[in-house]
Amino acid sequence: MADTKKTKKKKKTSSGSERLKQKPSRKQLLRRRKRRNRIIRRLVLCVVTIVLLALGAVLAVMGTIFYGPSQTACDRLVTSLLETSALKFVPRLYFPEDTVQEIIKRNAVVVPEEATDTSLVVINTAKENPDTPDEPYQDIELKTVIGPTYKGYMLIVRDPSRVSVGVCHNPFSDTYGKFLNEIADDAGAIAAINAGGFEDQGGHGKGGIPIGVVYSGGELLWTKTDSYYDTLIGFDKDDKLILATGISAEQSKELNLRDAVTFGPALVVNGEASSVTSSSGLNPRTAIGQRADGAVLLLVIDGRQVNSLGAGMSDLISVMLEYGAVNAANLDGGSSSKLYYNGEFINDGVAVTGSRRLATAFIVK
Repeated sequence: MADTKKTKKKKKTSSGSERLKQKPSRKQLLRRRKRRNRIIRRLVLCVVTIVLLALGAVLAVMGTIFYGPSQTACDRLVTSLLETSALKFVPRLYFPEDTVQEIIKRNAVVVPEEATDTSLVVINTAKENPDTPDEPYQDIELKTVIGPTYKGYMLIVRDPSRVSVGVCHNPFSDTYGKFLNEIADDAGAIAAINAGGFEDQGGHGKGGIPIGVVYSGGELLWTKTDSYYDTLIGFDKDDKLILATGISAEQSKELNLRDAVTFGPALVVNGEASSVTSSSGLNPRTAIGQRADGAVLLLVIDGRQVNSLGAGMSDLISVMLEYGAVNAANLDGGSSSKLYYNGEFINDGVAVTGSRRLATAFIVK
């Protein structure tokens, strides 16, 4: 027994000494650290190389499209990039400014030159679905919209008096705007889409200062005296959608507006579609329209994604006409394009950080 105990003790001592021997020396630790740093440097070099190769491939592909035989493909890529906040400079790396302006002019939307004829809209106050009168009445209906290059959503609001303009602040100030859901929740709204433009230098705007004229609740909240804007888009006090292009803030006071923002272009005027080439840019889009029965059409389309590249102006026109729009207009798009309904965002949107801060929104109470 004594011999056995001694043997066990010796084994324990032996294993302990082995552990001491296995402890790495300072030189070994330095060697391991150098090896690890070498591996990290190689990985970083590989990643940088891959990124540069990918960037080079993208630039090469864009160059092929820009200088290739297809003018339509070139125009579509140029207009898509010019409609972004951060990538407007890319086409100018390949073309002189006069060529860029020529492409813009060639793909401009030509809007019918006539005032909105409000007599074409007769608001239906009957509580029934015009298309399916036998089905239960739905005051608000959500539809999925799918096209060759896009996926989106159409919210149909049958009572136009429920649609108004929500704002981030009253009065506006050079501070951060609010997220779409915040504008909706603050106003007690059930739904909302982004509306007019806002100051956004380089894509880093705070969202608190709108561009153009803003009306809310019949009050003129924002304007720049004697300035002219693109298209005034909003509802008069009879709940009819008004589109007015190239008018001043002072002239807008004659339109009996209750809620309006500024953006554009107009897509459909008095049932007549605006003229636009098929090579208009593919991007996330937001639009508003009104049918002859007064129902309001709120359209949001995703873009810059694998499953939805985006829509062009011609696509918006087609969708609005398909849904019976008498008048319709394009609203702010890109990373601002969002639809909020029943407490959640319906579309995916393009911004990695989520919804952008906005100055204005069309809300549904």
